[in-house]
Amino acid sequence: MPLLQARGLSKRYGGICALDDVSLDIHRGEIYALIGPNGAGKTTFFDVLTGFCTPDAGGIVFDRVVLARGEVRAVAARGIARSFQNARLFDDLTAFENVLIGHHGRLAAGALDALLRGRRTREEEARAAAFARHLLDYVGLGEHAGTLAEALSYGDRRRLEIARALAAGPLLLALDEPAAGMNPSESAALATLLRRIRADGTTVLLIEHDMPLVMGLCDRMAVLDAGRKIAEGTPAAVQGDPAVIEAYLGRGRHGG
Repeated sequence: MPLLQARGLSKRYGGICALDDVSLDIHRGEIYALIGPNGAGKTTFFDVLTGFCTPDAGGIVFDRVVLARGEVRAVAARGIARSFQNARLFDDLTAFENVLIGHHGRLAAGALDALLRGRRTREEEARAAAFARHLLDYVGLGEHAGTLAEALSYGDRRRLEIARALAAGPLLLALDEPAAGMNPSESAALATLLRRIRADGTTVLLIEHDMPLVMGLCDRMAVLDAGRKIAEGTPAAVQGDPAVIEAYLGRGRHGG
């Protein structure tokens, strides 16, 4: 059974149909991409998936459970973590503190425990701190643990956002344009990191406009155009689809 099954998702904003009867499956252990021109509905799909908006029709089954509609915390608790098109970090906190915040939802200690600071609470905090340091090393930011987020380069901020998302221990990591603004060497490093994340057991879903990255990285992809899914399959199959070429990959109405 797929890790994620989206069925008949539709979402309108006034007269604009952002999603129009979109269905797709994402299997465990794959890197899956959503591609399409600007305004195709990709970020709306992410917003529906992660509870930031409620679909007008359709639903999602994730890890055999129907996801709550419009419930961000409930969706995160089921094992979905996301990044955003524009990195949303706590700029006045260090890289270490940003990752630690991402792990907060997995801590058992409550407010009273934190106030009393008993042995179990101290031990849990120590484990959380060690895990945060491990994740910073994992994404290549170990030496920047004490650096304020606002002082990091653009590429490092992107990697920090991934580390913070991983701190929640997700089954599915959903990344919205993680390579945007990266130079070729940063994009290559990102691809290596995403392959490692997949190899370590986390399924990856990404929106991305960097076609060389997508075509060389993903196992499967779906193409959205004007809110509808127009193609799905392997990168090679999708790349040769006439509807995709017309909508997105540089010919037809876009010229070239």
